[in-house]
Amino acid sequence: MVSPGTVKALTFTFAPMLLPRIWAWYQSSRRKVQAQKLPIRPSPHHVNRILNILFISALIAFLSTLPYLEPENIFTLTESRLQISNEPLFNRLAHIRSPTIEDNSLKSKLVSLDARLLYLQYGPDTIINCLFCNSDNPTSYLYYAVPSLLTPHIAHLILLGILTSPFIGGRESSVWRTSVTITAVAFAVLNVYFVGAYDYKNNTKSLRLSEMDFFHWRMRVYRGLAFAIFDVGFAAAIYLSSTNRMFLTPFSTAERLENSAKMLQSANGKLHAIGLTRNVIYRDPGLREGMDKYWTAEGRVMGEALEQKEVVDSINSALTRLDVRRIEEEATTYAERITGGVQIMQTDISNGNV
Repeated sequence: MVSPGTVKALTFTFAPMLLPRIWAWYQSSRRKVQAQKLPIRPSPHHVNRILNILFISALIAFLSTLPYLEPENIFTLTESRLQISNEPLFNRLAHIRSPTIEDNSLKSKLVSLDARLLYLQYGPDTIINCLFCNSDNPTSYLYYAVPSLLTPHIAHLILLGILTSPFIGGRESSVWRTSVTITAVAFAVLNVYFVGAYDYKNNTKSLRLSEMDFFHWRMRVYRGLAFAIFDVGFAAAIYLSSTNRMFLTPFSTAERLENSAKMLQSANGKLHAIGLTRNVIYRDPGLREGMDKYWTAEGRVMGEALEQKEVVDSINSALTRLDVRRIEEEATTYAERITGGVQIMQTDISNGNV
């Protein structure tokens, strides 16, 4: 297992190189956001739902690190040294709580120092329930422990897969699917690696309770905190990207075409509804008469308003502040864009290309 001294040395070695790169990446991301000039928007409703689920997941992961929810450690419970014999150890345990069937099984297996060292590495469940494990072959305990080690990672990976599904989280979370999946799988692999690479004989010379390294319980705390930090970081990334603050991902060509098709379909539906409404109005005498009265009254009211001196002065004042030439140029450009396709089609028809 990596010692704290090694971690400290690696931190001092790589931090001066990594921190400037992280800061440069942050500044680059900010410049990209500013260049796209997208307005800051509130997070969508489905994104808020995902954020709430991630918050609950992070809270559960954090609560799992509390001492009340961790598996029992008979050495800390009885305040006993590692070298204590079985009889005094389990007598102390019996004075604290009632003996159980698991205690008898554990007592029969903690007969050697190696078995106790492996108990600190893998925890009570592996020592009690593994039928093929033997302290002469420490790797056998790892084989049995791998499924229990991977179970929380698989559950977490399933949750992330659901939250990053396009049907659940939309594009805001689905763009993170590959990144979070790779990170979660790497996290699971590292967890198994650290457990397998740990030298269980580190506790051989531990003569006091305070000197013992309760590796299994320490790794449970680290794993719970890592899950909580991961979920909080993922929630922050989704929030920042969904509100156009950071991590903007441009739409692909297929997505732009799909969005344009949806907009055109929606506009066509609205125009069709307006056309139906106008047909109904013109075919019904009463509705047609009411519409004619409305527009007659509207024209009279607007004419009277435009004859007032205050309105005329306000219009003249506004016109003096406007760049009429620029407005005319923009209108001409807009009209050319609209009629350009029609002119091209007419040319093709006259040339016999269509």
